[in-house]
Amino acid sequence: MNPFVKEFMESKVIVVCRGIAQEEIVKVASALYEGGIRFMEVPFNQADPGSFSATAAKIKAVKEALGGKMHVGAGTVITLEQFALAKDAGAEIIVSPTLEEDVIAATKAAGLISMPGCATPSEMTRAYKLGADLIKLFPSSMVDMKVIKEIRVPLNHLPLVCFGGVSAENIQDVLATGVVGVGVASAVLNKQALADKDYEKITALAKELTGKFA
Repeated sequence: MNPFVKEFMESKVIVVCRGIAQEEIVKVASALYEGGIRFMEVPFNQADPGSFSATAAKIKAVKEALGGKMHVGAGTVITLEQFALAKDAGAEIIVSPTLEEDVIAATKAAGLISMPGCATPSEMTRAYKLGADLIKLFPSSMVDMKVIKEIRVPLNHLPLVCFGGVSAENIQDVLATGVVGVGVASAVLNKQALADKDYEKITALAKELTGKFA
């Protein structure tokens, strides 16, 4: 098994850092690290192409500040342009909300970790055959946990990661379905805490989440 994937399966959580300001991203990453988080994702905003380079700069900033401690990925990668920006910035994992075959191929060719988004068993199987290391179950908040369990019966070889609707209150139930990890955002990145720049609160929320399965 790829060492990166093995470490993710042990850590279980990737935090989606969407909309964090450039000057705050390293502070947020540090707060997450202090709370036990070892994987984070900085997503592209598809509605604002002008922000793509800034997204890459955030990834680079975290890599330079916390390299070797925090694994940083690029999220919402749906084009080769975005992939190239993420790769050059030092992203270790490429996350997409959809099954983008060209992005998977480029990611694997570069020796990076691929996590495409899939919503159906057919998409999941296709992604895995194309080389996906992890499979983002998206949007998982629309799927009953019983459905995930049913998918896992015949497709128990697929490394599914549940994104959406995961909190400290239900993370144990979500992991009990057999998924190898979860993607979270507001469960840790509380809006008020971000607005107040209350990094201790973010650390506390991260500890509460990771403490559920430590």
